[in-house]
Amino acid sequence: MSIFMDGFADGAAKYDADNGTTTTLLGWDKAAQTGSFTGDFENQANGQNLAKGFIDQGADVIMPVAGPVGLGAAAAAQEAGNVKLVGVDADWFLTAPDYAPIVLTSVMKEISAAVYDTIEQASNGKFTSDPYVGTLENGGIGLAPFHDNESLVSADLSAKLDELKASIISGDLVVESPSSN
Repeated sequence: MSIFMDGFADGAAKYDADNGTTTTLLGWDKAAQTGSFTGDFENQANGQNLAKGFIDQGADVIMPVAGPVGLGAAAAAQEAGNVKLVGVDADWFLTAPDYAPIVLTSVMKEISAAVYDTIEQASNGKFTSDPYVGTLENGGIGLAPFHDNESLVSADLSAKLDELKASIISGDLVVESPSSN
């Protein structure tokens, strides 16, 4: 879970460094590995209340790494009317269609890649019980399309995302998280 939040924090920092801007990140401190949590993955009201607190502090993009609790955050974002969401695990534009208009994109766990790789290893007699780590390189994680919010992402920013993805895959840009060790 914190690996997603670390990536979001690093992405904001990279954007700021490249564009001379200052982004305020609420709810997560990468260095301390601490943040704001609801205490469970089910209570959507808790997610809605936590997200509302972030919105009251000026958040305009929320990434709820919270399972079903994230739907509460989506409700708060939708109610605010000027807040976008970055979904987690699957493409929320498709899996949470009631919130599709506010879904900017989603960070996806591409489980099918893990299943395919595991079956391929087993069929070749090379299966191990080592943990599977999804990466951009092996297709185990990805970023969903911007769908109906594509107009909010400039061509330059979209090209920069493609460039950063290629740099991560090639190893020229190293992404680190204490949670990935």
